[in-house]
Amino acid sequence: MAQRAENERRLIHPVALALALAIVAGSVWMGIVGPRLREREIGPWIPLADVAGAARQIQMGMQLEATHRPSDAVPPSRAELKELVQSTLQSDWRPPDLSSAGFVPVSATSALLPGCETGIAILYESSGDVSDRFVVIFAAVDQGHFASFDEFGRMEPFTHTTSIIEPDDPSDHNSGATLVYIDAELLVIVRGGSLGRVESVRTLVGSR
Repeated sequence: MAQRAENERRLIHPVALALALAIVAGSVWMGIVGPRLREREIGPWIPLADVAGAARQIQMGMQLEATHRPSDAVPPSRAELKELVQSTLQSDWRPPDLSSAGFVPVSATSALLPGCETGIAILYESSGDVSDRFVVIFAAVDQGHFASFDEFGRMEPFTHTTSIIEPDDPSDHNSGATLVYIDAELLVIVRGGSLGRVESVRTLVGSR
C-alpha cells in the first residue's frame, strides 16, 4: 500500500503541478481585478452611443409635445434661441438656420445628456412628410471626454476633426439617424427621422 501511494505521488510532475497552481492563481486574480481593468481602460470616457441614445429619447418626447401643441403656440425667435445658448452654454454658438431645407424651429429647451453638465435641444419642423418632418439639434459643452469606436472596436477620443453619421437600424432605410460632430467647444448632435433627412441638412448645420 505504501509503495502504491509513493508511485501515485511520483505521477504528479512538479512542473505540471506548478502550472496548475499558476492557472488557478491567475484565474482568481483576474476574477478580482478583471472588471477594474476594464473600468480603468474606459476611464473618464463617455461613449457617444450612450449620448446618442439619450438624445433619441429626448427627441421622441419633444416630437410628441410638438404634435399636440396648441395651434396658436408661438415658436422661439432667433433672439430667444441666442439667449438660451448664452445662458445655458455660455457660448456664442449660433443655432443652424435650416429654412432653406424647409425647417423652422418650433421649440427649444435645456437638455441633459450623459457626460454633459449643460446642454440644449432645438426642435425643427417642416411641412413635409408627417412621418419625417422633425429634426432635433442638441448642443452641449465638450469637455474632451467623449469617445467613439474605430473599425476594430477600439475606443478612441472624439475630436473636432471627426464626424459620425449612422442610422439607428442599418437594415431599415426608414429608421432614424444620428449625426455627431464638434463645433468649436460644443458637441453637436443632429437627430432625424431617416438617414436621408439627416444627410439633407448636414451641410447646413456646419458638419464636414
